[in-house]
Order: sequence, then structure tokens, then C-alpha cells
Amino acid sequence: MAKNTVSTLERGLLILELVKSQSGITLKEVMEKQDISKSTAFRILTTLEDMDYIYKIRTKYYFNPKHFMDMSQSDSLREWTSLNAIYQLAEDMQLSMYLGKVDGTDLVMTQALHAPFNEPNYEEIGNRTQLHQTALGKVILAHYDDERSKSLLNQLSLEPVTHNTFQDPQLFHYHLKAINEDGYAFDDEELNIGLRCVAVPVFRDNEVIAALAISGSVEEIARGRVKEIANKLHEGSVALTKEIETLGNIH
Repeated sequence: MAKNTVSTLERGLLILELVKSQSGITLKEVMEKQDISKSTAFRILTTLEDMDYIYKIRTKYYFNPKHFMDMSQSDSLREWTSLNAIYQLAEDMQLSMYLGKVDGTDLVMTQALHAPFNEPNYEEIGNRTQLHQTALGKVILAHYDDERSKSLLNQLSLEPVTHNTFQDPQLFHYHLKAINEDGYAFDDEELNIGLRCVAVPVFRDNEVIAALAISGSVEEIARGRVKEIANKLHEGSVALTKEIETLGNIH
């Protein structure tokens, strides 16, 4: 009996690792990769899903990283994914949407939505980048008070990700001033070649607490559309602020 229990546990852990290593996997693929019957694969996947270790979208299973975070981080990220305003904005704009907040000198992703915009992309939630590397981080930095912004800038190494990433401290300082004046930040292939991003600040009690962004290919976000996109994002930011202040538990 004990041997059978350990064997079942081992099989479940192997399947959990398999799901974790894939960007979406079907029941049939689990059966083939683990060489097990349909009923066994289904029982284990259903158990893992019931325990919140994995989740299912249509026919594919995905690893749920929230279950493996410490409690404070998990609760915080869950609160951000519960906000409804970003879903409505994503459906309206039909492009990938993101929310992020600052932790030290990092930008931590708190929400990520891709078409069809009905489920968070948990694989990206919790991801970190340095503040200078994305429009999300830049727009938050630009809207902090001078003392806080200067303190963070002194800690940043301005490590490049692509050849477009800002590396000159003086140029970056002037860039942040321009962002503050414009009210939005533009990431022109600074994190990923071929992708652009536009971001605006999200406020609570008149203080910036996060950033809202839209991301797409260079064709989808042409330079001539940036201001128009920023205006729509500002409307979404206002809706988010109202929702956050109503809920009162987002941090």
C-alpha cells in the first residue's frame, strides 16, 4: 500500500514538472510523454488542478506559479489580477496588456493579458526586469518625486537588454523628464527586438503606485499611433484608479 502511494506521488510530481516545463500541454500529450493511460493522466491532472498547482484553459494545462510564491507576494499578485478594468481595456484595444509595480530597482509584472483577454498569463506574472528596461518601469520612475527617483537611479546599473536599451545615465535622466511632461513612456524595442510598448502611470491618492501598458509589434504600434494609444491608456488608468480605490485592498 505504501509503495503504491509513493509511486502515485512520484507520478504526480513528474507530471507537475512536465506541465511546468511546457507553455501549455494537453491531456493527450501528458499521456504520451508519461506513457500512461487516459484515466490515470486525467485523475492526476484533475487532482493537481483541484489543488491549484495547475490550471486549465480550454484543452491545455498550465503551471500556476502563484501557488509556489510566499503568501504576501501571492496575495498581492492575486489582488492585481482580480482588477476588471484592464480586461475591458484589453478587449477594446485588442493588444496585449500589462500592469507592473516597483520592488526595489525592479519592475514586477502583476498582470499580463493576451488574446482572447479572458485569463491572466500566469507565466509572466511575477517576472522582473530592471526599471530602465521597460516603458512600465520608466513611466513609474518619471512620476516619482525627485528624491525617490534620484535614489533609485543611483542604484540602477543601466544594464542593456538590446542595443536600444538606455545605457547613458545623463540621457536617461533627460528621457525621464520628457516622459513626465508627456505623461506616458514609449519602449521602442528596448526590451525585445520587434516589440514596442506604451505605458502610463496608475495613481492612488495622487501617488503613482503602478503602470499600465500595451505591447505589440512595430507594425501594430506605429510611431504615429503612440499618442492616440497613450490617450486610451490614460482612460484605462483612470478606471483602474477608481476600481482600486473602491476595493481598497490593492497594494
